[in-house]
Amino acid sequence: MKIKDEFLNLPKELLYETYLKIVYNPEEYDKITRSKMIEEIIKEYKQENYLYHICTTKELDFLKNMRNKQLSMEDMQKYEWEIKTLNDKCIFSRITFEVFEEQKQNVEDALKTYEQNDKKNLENLLLFMISKVKTNAIMLTKALSSIVESISSIDEEGINAIMGSPLFHYYCEFSYEYFGFSGKEEELVSYRDYYDILDEIKEARKIYGIAGSIPFDIRDDFDIFYYGFPIRKKIVKKMYDEINKRVDKETLFQIVDEARVLNDRTGLDIFFDEKSLKIVNEALDECPCAVMNGFTPNAYEEQRYEEMGLDKEFSYIPQNNAHLCKSAADHYYKLYFALLDYINKKYKIHPEIKKIYKQEGLDVTKLSDIDKYLWDHKNIIDDFIEENQYHFTEEELSEIKEFKHAVTSDTFVIVGFDREYTKILSDDGKLYMVKGIRADFDEIMNPKELPKIIGTTLLMFKGKIVFKSFFTNVDLSFGNDVKKEIIKQMKNAIVYYHL
Repeated sequence: MKIKDEFLNLPKELLYETYLKIVYNPEEYDKITRSKMIEEIIKEYKQENYLYHICTTKELDFLKNMRNKQLSMEDMQKYEWEIKTLNDKCIFSRITFEVFEEQKQNVEDALKTYEQNDKKNLENLLLFMISKVKTNAIMLTKALSSIVESISSIDEEGINAIMGSPLFHYYCEFSYEYFGFSGKEEELVSYRDYYDILDEIKEARKIYGIAGSIPFDIRDDFDIFYYGFPIRKKIVKKMYDEINKRVDKETLFQIVDEARVLNDRTGLDIFFDEKSLKIVNEALDECPCAVMNGFTPNAYEEQRYEEMGLDKEFSYIPQNNAHLCKSAADHYYKLYFALLDYINKKYKIHPEIKKIYKQEGLDVTKLSDIDKYLWDHKNIIDDFIEENQYHFTEEELSEIKEFKHAVTSDTFVIVGFDREYTKILSDDGKLYMVKGIRADFDEIMNPKELPKIIGTTLLMFKGKIVFKSFFTNVDLSFGNDVKKEIIKQMKNAIVYYHL
C-alpha cells in the first residue's frame, strides 16, 4: 500500500499536522495541497538515515520483528503503541498492517544502520528532553539546555544537535517571544500536540505563578514519553489501566492529558462514573502539571504552604516618609536634568531633544538612553563640574560630585518596606536603605510581589541613598529555594544608609 492511498483522504488540517512534524521547511497551510504534502513527506524520508533517526529503538525493534511476520491479533494489542506511532509517521499502514511501499527500502536501510550502531544512550537523553518539553508544554530553550547540562557531559553544541534531530523535531517546535526581564526575544520550545492550548497555558501560569527546582526521576520521564503519564506511580498506573480498558481510550487519554496540562478537570464527570472519576482525580494530583511549571498539584500545594511562611520574612510596614520632601526632590531634578541636558548636547544621543534643563512638560520616558549613558560613563560628571555651564554653586557641584559613587545593577532585589525606607539587596550581599524621589515605593509596587527584582541606579543625595528616576521592572517569579537563599543573605547582610 502507498502512503497516498491511506493519507490522501484525510482532512487537510490533520494531514498538515503530520506534515509539520516531518518536514523541516514546510509551506504555509493555504499554499500547499494534500498531494504536495505527501510528496514532501516522502522526499524528506529519502534523506540518508532519516527514518532511523525519527524512530525510537522500540519502533525499530518492532519493524525488525515484523519484517518477515504477519501480525496476529495478539501482536496488534502488544504493539499497539508502535503501530500507531509508525502510522502517524507515515511508515506503517494501519489498514494493511505492513510497511508502506515508499518506506520499505528506507526501513531496510534503517534496520541495517540499527544493527551496526547502539543508539540507546543518546536516545535516553533525547526521550528525556522530549518528555521535559511535554511535561511543561512550553519552556525556554536555554532552560531545557540547563537541565540537560546538569545531568550529562554534553556541551551546548551537542545539545543543539539533539534538538535538531528528526525525532525531537517530530514532537517539538521552536518559536520566539519577547521577555521583559531579558529585554530581548528568547527562544522557546513547545510540544507540538499542545499548540492549540498554548495561549490557555500561558494565561493559567499567570494565575498559578509558581517557580522553583523540581526533583525528578528519569523513569517518570520515559513513562510520560511512552504512556503520557508517570505510570510508575501506583495511583497513576491504576488510572492508566482503568482508561486502557475502554473502547474510546484514545479519546479519553487525550481528554485526561489536557486536564493534566491545564489542571482543569471541568467536564471529566461526563466521561467517568463517580468511582472512576475519583481514581482519575487522585492520579492527576500526582502528575506534573504544565501550568504549574512541572509541579504536581499536590507538590504545588506544599510549595504554596511553604511560600506563605517564607513571604512573612519579607517585611511590609506601610510607608509614610520613604521619599524626599518636595523641595529636596525639586532640587534633585534640577541637578539631574542639567546633567542629562549636558550629556545629550555634548554626545548627541537624542539630537531631536533640544532642551532638558528647566524644560516644562518633559516626557521622561524618552530620557532613558541618556540616563543610561550617564551611569555607564560617570567620569563625565568631572567634565560637567569643571565646565559648570549651568553656573551652579560650590555646594550644588559638591552634591553632583556625590553622584559618582552611584551603584548600578539590573538585579537589585527589593526585599522589604519600612516606614521611611525601601530595603534593597544587592548581588554582593549589601542591604541598602533607600528613599524614593517624589513617592514612596509601596505606591508604585504591590508589597505582595516581594521579593522583586528591579534594575536601577542608587546614588547619594542630601545624605540619603535614593533611587534614580528610572527603574526596570523584571517580571520574574522566585521559587521557594531562591527565596530561602535571599532570606539567608538578608539576615547576614550589612545594612547601608550611605554609599
